Amino acid sequence: MPDEKDRDYDKTSELQSKSADEDDNGIDEGDDERSGHDHDHSARGANPARRQMKLWIAIGVGVVIAVLLVMKGGTGSQSNGPPLAAVGSTVTGDLTLVNADRNELECMAANGLKDYQCGFIDEKQTRQLQENNKLRPFMTVDRQLYLIPGLFLEPSIAQRYNSEPANKPRGELKRFSAKCTIKVVGELAGVKLRWAPDGAWEPAKKFSVATVSGCKIEG
Repeated sequence: MPDEKDRDYDKTSELQSKSADEDDNGIDEGDDERSGHDHDHSARGANPARRQMKLWIAIGVGVVIAVLLVMKGGTGSQSNGPPLAAVGSTVTGDLTLVNADRNELECMAANGLKDYQCGFIDEKQTRQLQENNKLRPFMTVDRQLYLIPGLFLEPSIAQRYNSEPANKPRGELKRFSAKCTIKVVGELAGVKLRWAPDGAWEPAKKFSVATVSGCKIEG
């Protein structure tokens, strides 16, 4: 039968064992708790970085779209008008005219197309040209613009021109249209237009150069 000392020793051992177990449990729970806090801080720190990355991606996509739209809008040679007709093509068009257009409409360009040239080289220099080689801007009723040499030398248009008194004020002239066969012979870039002797030159653009034939007067 165990004596009293042995019983006291067993109780002491049992108490020490329980204390050790409790200490281990406390350490584990504390570690788990601290680990959870660290995870929360890490997640909160990652979210702003992720949001900032998404913001920069969205900005980049927006910039690319804006550049593409600008490039697309800038490809036209004539502002607010149809695209240039293909070189070598032939169409029937109604040119809208008044007699004053024969001397008042002008273009300016450093270069020409074969023998066809604008009356102005630059704002200070003019060219001395035969009328059949001098380019002037004319518009169709559907707003297609062509640089045409010698338009008023066409027989029907010349006859219509002579039907009104010379030097009649532009505001008193009657507008008419000429239905012509228009053949596109080329394109000329860097061309500025002026619609009246005291008017301003428009910004330089590219335009179709065309010859006409078989014109018939309407109106």
